[in-house]
Amino acid sequence: IDNEFKISVYAGHDNPYGVMWTLIMAKLLSRDDGSTPLIGLNFSNSVNNETIEISAEIRQAFDFEDIVRFEHHILETQKSIVRQPYDRRSELMELASKVRNVSAKHEGGDIDVEAQRDHPSDILEYFMKKEEVLEKGMMSLLLRNYLDKHDAVNNTA
Repeated sequence: IDNEFKISVYAGHDNPYGVMWTLIMAKLLSRDDGSTPLIGLNFSNSVNNETIEISAEIRQAFDFEDIVRFEHHILETQKSIVRQPYDRRSELMELASKVRNVSAKHEGGDIDVEAQRDHPSDILEYFMKKEEVLEKGMMSLLLRNYLDKHDAVNNTA
């Protein structure tokens, strides 16, 4: 199979057994050169570092450490997805010294910045049609949320 895909956070990978099953399937679909169509796996927001560390051992056993990136949500939108405050930077810093090929996903801005916004980020707005955003006059609000998210990425970096 000569395509690439990532598995969304919505798939709910919240334990090493689920990750193992997914990596077994990725191995079954692997190419002759050992690569696989699966290039990224988002963990559920409920995981902790231990879950990711154990999953990394499984990923390494399949020789996918450089092929399948683990994606970990560090900041989330302020509304509609997780309890706030949700800031996992300190966990990421600890994890990064042990686990290779992990990306830091940022869906929202820094908590202290978002708290000051008249319109904090909302995951449900990610799925709005452009026409609806324009009709409701929300483009400048969503742009501000988007820029806050990028500021948060830079702060993490």
